[in-house]
Amino acid sequence: MSEDRAVMLQVSHLSKLYPVRGARILGPKRCVHAVDDVSFELHAGETLGIVGESGSGKSTLARTLLALTPPTGGSVRYRGEDVTGFRGRAARALRAQVQMVFQDPYASLNPKMKVGEAICEPILVNRRAADRREAAHKARALLALVGLQPDMFDRYPHEFSGGQRQRIGIARALAVEPQVLICDESVSALDVSVQAQILNLFNDLKARLGLTYIFIGHDLAVVRYISDRILVMYLGRVMEIAACDQLFGGGAHPYTQSLVSAALEPTLDQRGERILLQGDIPSPIDPPKGCRFCQRCFCAQGICHDAEPDLSEREPGHFVRCHFAQEVKGRA
Repeated sequence: MSEDRAVMLQVSHLSKLYPVRGARILGPKRCVHAVDDVSFELHAGETLGIVGESGSGKSTLARTLLALTPPTGGSVRYRGEDVTGFRGRAARALRAQVQMVFQDPYASLNPKMKVGEAICEPILVNRRAADRREAAHKARALLALVGLQPDMFDRYPHEFSGGQRQRIGIARALAVEPQVLICDESVSALDVSVQAQILNLFNDLKARLGLTYIFIGHDLAVVRYISDRILVMYLGRVMEIAACDQLFGGGAHPYTQSLVSAALEPTLDQRGERILLQGDIPSPIDPPKGCRFCQRCFCAQGICHDAEPDLSEREPGHFVRCHFAQEVKGRA
């Protein structure tokens, strides 16, 4: 069980608000609630999947964990050390332990730099090799580790396919020997067959190197394949956290049920119909007063519009933010 493993990341009440430009000087201060009161733990050796619609705050959360974006409130602890808002040298040291694999591998690579040089760069900057010769040797070994030929060292990014470029991005992330990889939509731009290859590569690297993952995605089937636990976000809030089988066996939050219904085999409501959400996600500048999901929820009641529910543990390891989670779970 992940609860018995060491805690790699502990996130407590993390928030990131962006002031709205052009707001009236004398009017009320308005902010985009990108990440709002997010708390969770990431255990050593597990893969935590994070899912949600566009605008739910997934990528902002990832950037905040990496100290690329300073948080507005809350804290992030890495292996017990408070790393909240790290800057400069401290932030670089953190990123040597927690690395990112981006959605667009071509945009994350310098098109004028050979891939071998791109992999050598973080090795040298972080002093993982004594000289360029040793760095080049390690870079070739990393290319082989991710399933590429070492002689590809002297080629440019445009000479590779999308799947190959993503492998190069993974090799570059591994160059500093991190303990945690944050994968931000890292297979969403790839063909389905290539997605499967990269997912299998992630699983293989996890077993061989003892890595820990945060895997962000919008395709619930993909996230399910690779994850041990799944965190569901909506409009900056955590709606549900549960083990993968627990979540797909009967998610307790209506939003989770709608995601499962849309992504996998039809999940029927108590009337025998597929769960379809109405309307669009509300503006993060002006979120609903009560539950963030109440305007689209198929079982919302008066209290849902008036009071924000807490993120409560309904059973061991299963956290839900819903006033009627038990009742909803019974109809999944």
